[in-house]
Amino acid sequence: MTPKQQELVRTSFELALPQQEKFAEFLYQELFRMEPKAIALFRGNMDEQRTKLLRMLRLAVENIGKPEELQPMLYNLGMIHQSFGIEPHHFISFGQALVFGLKNVLNEKFTPETEDAWKDAYHYFILMMTNFPHASDGNVQLPHN
Repeated sequence: MTPKQQELVRTSFELALPQQEKFAEFLYQELFRMEPKAIALFRGNMDEQRTKLLRMLRLAVENIGKPEELQPMLYNLGMIHQSFGIEPHHFISFGQALVFGLKNVLNEKFTPETEDAWKDAYHYFILMMTNFPHASDGNVQLPHN
């Protein structure tokens, strides 16, 4: 990703934060529309899930230009998602739902250039999440609240 793309991701995410609940609602509605069976993968309270999503997105966006910080977090997140049974097609659908959510809260501020930056960022995040080193001890560090 270019520095300009990283900045577009950061600034657009900041613009979306005042509408973060609406953003998460759009995202999950679109995800479950595309992947109705994925609802069963979400255990527990969806409000807590939204909070976790927004926290992890914030961390990823804040560290987008710092792979040494981002990589361990995303490796761990990938292991967690694998343990929950997330499949590759779920990641594709989630990326589409992410863009849908941002587009619906940012409207005209979500330019084609910003959309491309988010698609590249998400691709970068998912590559790290799905290419984690497979630990032989099986220990997974769950994210803190």
